[in-house]
Amino acid sequence: MARPHIMFVQAQMIPWSRGLHGDARPDVECKTLSRDDTDDSASCIVRYPAGWQRSTVEQLACHEEFLVLDGAIEINGRLYEKHTYAFLPAGYRRERARVRHGCVLLDLFYATPSLRTAGMSQHTPNPAEFDERLLVEYVNPLLMDWDPGLVDPQLSKGVAIKPLRTDPYTGETSFLYCSPPHRVPPGMAKPQWTHPMVEELYTLEGDYVWGDLGRMQRGGYCWWRENVYHGPAGTDTGYNLFVRTVNGPLINTFDTVKKPFSWDPPHRPMLPPELAPYGQPLPPQPNY
Repeated sequence: MARPHIMFVQAQMIPWSRGLHGDARPDVECKTLSRDDTDDSASCIVRYPAGWQRSTVEQLACHEEFLVLDGAIEINGRLYEKHTYAFLPAGYRRERARVRHGCVLLDLFYATPSLRTAGMSQHTPNPAEFDERLLVEYVNPLLMDWDPGLVDPQLSKGVAIKPLRTDPYTGETSFLYCSPPHRVPPGMAKPQWTHPMVEELYTLEGDYVWGDLGRMQRGGYCWWRENVYHGPAGTDTGYNLFVRTVNGPLINTFDTVKKPFSWDPPHRPMLPPELAPYGQPLPPQPNY
């Protein structure tokens, strides 16, 4: 079946479990947002405790992509702080790693996160194949400008992108996507849209309002399957999203019919049975 369609779940509602679903890092806590039952790839929230560390060389047998949500983690002497990003291909050598005061990652694993330990010299071949063309060792989006020119021109004005990664083989891409507040379609009507590839979304800040699903707030997560229409959508608060495409570059396909849009749609997410118990909306939080 692969990963089911998820539109949307608030990560705050999902309970923590101990360790990853592979044999790596049994001493962390994890929330599984989505998981593929064919290749065991998964998207997770991973929480490292204060004082966590590794002093021996480690390698994963799968690609790992992460964005820091809170705190900081140090890998090979490089400090990854809030909203910094990396794509570490299978076989990447973690010479050492540590977390001083705690850290929470949005952590994407491209297969089972099995640990390959290496009590070996620097000249010993990697136990997992390593493709340096895939490596994006460090990106700090806070030092980047937002680029509106990278946005699909069919979308409403005012949105912008910070690119993080483009796969040199598949065209899959990861980026931050932002909108200012009060971005509504003219006449409060807008078409639904879909994609020929999977779009994965995680809400870092703000609210993303789906006319057909409800109000997705910070911590909201989507695994938007191919050729499923959703929307209209907009935001009264503004938002900052992490976006990843799977199985190809981003392509938007818009319906030809505009539908009415409201800032207060009913909460009716589309969730698989395993996430249905966690499908509640977040309580509204006043800004005073």
